[in-house]
Amino acid sequence: MFWLVSSLLYNYKTKIMKKLSQRLNCRYVPRRSTPKQFFAVMLIILSTGFQTAQGQITKKRTEEKMTPEQNKEVVIKFNKEFFESGNTAITKELLSESFTNHTAPPNAPKDASVMIRFITDFHKGFSNISVRIDEVLAEADKVSLRKTITATHTGEFMGRTATGKKVEMNVIEIDILKDGKITDHWSRNDFMQVVQGL
Repeated sequence: MFWLVSSLLYNYKTKIMKKLSQRLNCRYVPRRSTPKQFFAVMLIILSTGFQTAQGQITKKRTEEKMTPEQNKEVVIKFNKEFFESGNTAITKELLSESFTNHTAPPNAPKDASVMIRFITDFHKGFSNISVRIDEVLAEADKVSLRKTITATHTGEFMGRTATGKKVEMNVIEIDILKDGKITDHWSRNDFMQVVQGL
């Protein structure tokens, strides 16, 4: 058995090394593996295969573990950290690399950049920001929520100087999640009416 597997490995290794030597423009002289070398190679192959299989099992378990309740927790955490606290770094943790903001203005990027810029400016122009989750529903990979954002206009925002006014914005949003991260986002709000009333 040893010699059969060793022979197969030898032939496979020889083919690869010949191709590599042709590309590097050098000469390859084939050699038979000793039993120690053979067992070392087999150990590497087996351990690499085990690690790959273990990684796939862990990934599958992670995918299976995300329940609608857990998805709700992710969306609520994002609202509290990002919208309420202004923590823009949370986007790296809770938004997927393929995140799409379907509510971005026309001709604007559909990634998280518009949202990050808005929240940064919003936190400069407003203080005492609070996000109240009024209702949250989840089914499979979708989470929908209704929220109320309250704040005080204490700084310049969209060309308007501080008025000291307290504002209230009503928002309905829908998010899609995969593997514990938000991949798609839609929202409807009365934000522009609130700004016009400042």
